[in-house]
Amino acid sequence: MNLRTFVKVGSITNLSDARFCAGFGVDLLGFDLNPNSENYISIEQANEIMGWVAGPAFVAEFGNMPVDQIVQLQEENKFPFVQVNNIDHANELKQEGFQIILAIQIASESDIKVLAQAIGNEYSHIIVSCDAPQLIPAIEETLATGSETTLIKGYDVELSQLDHIIQVQPFAGIELKGSQEEKPGFKEYDDLADILEALEVED
Repeated sequence: MNLRTFVKVGSITNLSDARFCAGFGVDLLGFDLNPNSENYISIEQANEIMGWVAGPAFVAEFGNMPVDQIVQLQEENKFPFVQVNNIDHANELKQEGFQIILAIQIASESDIKVLAQAIGNEYSHIIVSCDAPQLIPAIEETLATGSETTLIKGYDVELSQLDHIIQVQPFAGIELKGSQEEKPGFKEYDDLADILEALEVED
């Protein structure tokens, strides 16, 4: 299957989600490898899932883990992409030769300044999420200045907004999230399925 826009699905914790998303032709699948995260899975679990999935490229989501730990894990496992939440970590890891995805969570005015700095750098992608709806105009104003990096939208990704997101710059794609299985092999997809189905390219 083909989708109408670039799609990353993060926080994959189970094979059901991974296969479901791969079947729709998503571009990236991310695994949260930060032990302090509620969506954490081990490297061993991630490798097992990846062994059963073909199509998407894989992302190691490290969050705010120390750079030295990230470098060690990445050198041992060689994920195609490394995702971090800290711009200084992103710049340091970029110097190591890794393909970097910088995830920026906008919650305050200081985060807008980080975003403004980040879009002047070259990464593989920047994912922009937002916890503060009142700052969305400031996000849009900042992004309107242009970006050296492909921008992925991680906020207000709703079924009713898909056509607008696809047609209007500056975002080149969206980020969705996986979820926990109710029990092994049993999963309700709901919103994730609705969005992916709406993005399918009609034959």
